[in-house]
Amino acid sequence: MKRILLSLMVIALASATAIGATRAYFSDTESSAGNTFASGKLDLVLGEGNPLPFSVSDLAPGDTGTGKVTLTNTDGSLDGDLDVKITNFLQDENGCIEPEISAGDPCDAGDLDLGFKIAMYLDVNQNGIFDAGDYQLAYNGQKSAYPGFWGGDFHFHPVSSNLVGWDDILIMTDNQSVDLIVNWQLPATWDYPKTQAVLMTDSLSFDLMTSLEQVGGNGGVTE
Repeated sequence: MKRILLSLMVIALASATAIGATRAYFSDTESSAGNTFASGKLDLVLGEGNPLPFSVSDLAPGDTGTGKVTLTNTDGSLDGDLDVKITNFLQDENGCIEPEISAGDPCDAGDLDLGFKIAMYLDVNQNGIFDAGDYQLAYNGQKSAYPGFWGGDFHFHPVSSNLVGWDDILIMTDNQSVDLIVNWQLPATWDYPKTQAVLMTDSLSFDLMTSLEQVGGNGGVTE
């Protein structure tokens, strides 16, 4: 009897194995090989200035000037937002001579920023004039596409009123170049209680910083 039961169990197991083997599903396997990821790049290059950096001495009321530097997204594969900022602004009295004292200069700090003013814009088409497609950079971080804030004209303002910088002025594409133009003047007249003699012997200096940041990102020199 035991041999019969064992034989039946072997038959049952063999049958189950046979039934299981008939339940195979169709399948096909393919592979996608060689998946790679590479980061893009932004490369902002400063070209030759004309004449930037400035080096001006013996300033006198009525003097004016302009400077230019070319910015290029050189061989960049990504578009970038352009920032511009004035940094390291410094003034120096450089001593106090008799005309300054007579004009009421307290001789405690440099005063040149009271008279010396700048006006800046981005010459996008690089034709040397402020026209369609260009961006005016006004005081306190304001920016506006042509004709700007004053109908194509420029209002000059002290360097100290521009220290906040200009954020995301325009998007620079791969290999695009633009010219950053800095106009300056020491006007012959001014609206100030003291005479311009208080500016004698004084000096000021500043740096211009520029940066490209990935479009939509946070960073650059103004954030």
